[in-house]
Amino acid sequence: MFTPTITISIFYSLCGLIVLWMLYRIIRKRKPQKTEPSHEPQEAEVQPERTTLAPSTTSASITTATWEHRQLFSAINTSQQTASTLPLVEAGDVPSMGGDDYIFGSATPALAEMMPESEERRAKTKKELQAAGYYQPHALHNFSAIRFISILGTLLFFGGVLLLAPERFEIPILAAMLIVPILVWAVPFLIVTSKASDRRSEIEQGIPDMLDMLNMCVSQGMTVPHALKKIISELAKVYPALAHELKIVIEQSSIGTFSQALSNFSKRIDVPEVHSFAALLIQTDQMGTNVTSALQEYSDNMRESLSQRADEKANKATFKLLFPTVLCLMPAIYIFLLGPAIVELSDFFHSGGSDSLNSTTDMFQQVGGP
Repeated sequence: MFTPTITISIFYSLCGLIVLWMLYRIIRKRKPQKTEPSHEPQEAEVQPERTTLAPSTTSASITTATWEHRQLFSAINTSQQTASTLPLVEAGDVPSMGGDDYIFGSATPALAEMMPESEERRAKTKKELQAAGYYQPHALHNFSAIRFISILGTLLFFGGVLLLAPERFEIPILAAMLIVPILVWAVPFLIVTSKASDRRSEIEQGIPDMLDMLNMCVSQGMTVPHALKKIISELAKVYPALAHELKIVIEQSSIGTFSQALSNFSKRIDVPEVHSFAALLIQTDQMGTNVTSALQEYSDNMRESLSQRADEKANKATFKLLFPTVLCLMPAIYIFLLGPAIVELSDFFHSGGSDSLNSTTDMFQQVGGP
């Protein structure tokens, strides 16, 4: 069995190795990568030397430009492709945003980088934070920093307890030192996921009512953005999450285009009804179709689909309740029905019933014997 001194030395050695490994990851990630020099300018300079002033036979014949001559439009297409391949700039990446929302001040980015997570995991966490309503520019950094501080705090706490506790509590403290940090790592993400799920459900339930109110406003001659701005105050009393999302759509449409704001709304909230609603308004905005009839038909179809989904969940509930009923309810019923009989049998045997049974058995054997 390990002595307390050896156990504490091993624990702090492991903590030191983990901290050094995290610092190495931060330094490696911030190290500037060397870019190889490109030889495109040299090729561009060599190309004009190949041109000559001699007239060519093909220059005499004048041909009209068609879509088959795509090389004529190469400069325009290249600029458009370059603009489309630019990465999206997040709010936290803009220097003018500052760090006012950092929960631990300027140390928050360093603490967040010490949390070992993959890029896919970070993207999923950021999407869940947005779905849960955390739209701060550095919400992901704050969340990662809180998780890291919580894990480190639990390790230091149990390490201090291990120093002061008696030797007989060494194994339980070491077990808690392994289990509690795992729970501290997992529970915050589960809380955010649960909050995001509740918020999506609230938005899903409020979309049919929002469509009816939007249809009433649009049928009276209002535009869709002005109608959305009008119904936000009414929706905030019943569906505050949906009203908040629509407010973001209005603010983004005032800066950019209404179609882009709806597209961002569809990316933030991963709900089929939101995707359909955004696609419907984008299509009507681009095609110029009648918005009133489209909203009326879509509202009726959405209510029907929600009703069918509720019936499906109700049908699945009977099957899901079968196992809790068998595992939890049936033993209680057996105890309730057989309990009195078991008590009576116990009292019978404790009060000498077994002796009377044995004597009766012996008497029958004597009577039946030769």
